[in-house]
Amino acid sequence: SFKFASWALLKSKTSVAPTLGTRSSKSAKNSLRAAKIFSIFSFGENFPEKAKNINGFVPKGWKTVLSAKGDLNNDKLEDVAIIIEKTDKANIVKNENLGSEYLNLNPRILLVLFKQKNGSYILAGKNDKGFIKSEGDKESPALMDTLDSISIKNNILKIKLNYFLSAGSWSVTQNTYTFRFQNQKLELIGFDNNSFMRNSGDQEKLSINFSTSKVKITTGGNMFDEKANKPKEEWKTIKANKKYVLDEMTSDIVDE
Repeated sequence: SFKFASWALLKSKTSVAPTLGTRSSKSAKNSLRAAKIFSIFSFGENFPEKAKNINGFVPKGWKTVLSAKGDLNNDKLEDVAIIIEKTDKANIVKNENLGSEYLNLNPRILLVLFKQKNGSYILAGKNDKGFIKSEGDKESPALMDTLDSISIKNNILKIKLNYFLSAGSWSVTQNTYTFRFQNQKLELIGFDNNSFMRNSGDQEKLSINFSTSKVKITTGGNMFDEKANKPKEEWKTIKANKKYVLDEMTSDIVDE
């Protein structure tokens, strides 16, 4: 059998990220005036709080691996979410176990940039907590790159992560995280887990709406056999005592 995402998602400790108002408000202007010129991440890199263009947020020795554009704070300007990756060759190591011959252990960082009327950008959100995992995984070398996609649509940021082992397991899991800019930060408003077995086709789904505190659990599905495909839905109400913020998300929030 295989498991849903752990309910640790509802119990993990998450601190509140620094606030940043919308661009049209006085609080945003005050926040920008008070902001430090640089934000220091745990990877020892300096990232500007504002820059003339997107490339101004990508430091030397890093590259952009994924990006998405769209309005996130409802001001009709095209904001940007980018995932950058360090390019240190020392972080590409030989793998002696199952999986790829070499593992790329270079860290990744997610940045959310709000576009300004003058064409420049400000740093509205960042995650350097390992939420976006490295392409390779030393502890699980057969794990394929978990990063699937990022998208912005209808003022919503979605991040899709896949968990697929090239050897040792039939299970495949896709987790989708949905964030909205509210309360002056990017808050997690939805989480979707879709798990299935590659050998049998058995499928289960879990969907959490943090705005309504509702959970939908779907069991009994089958991707390969129409006769065996008999999905059953169950609804539950949860009480989440914490707000999950993009800046503080980690890979440990969900039990993979």
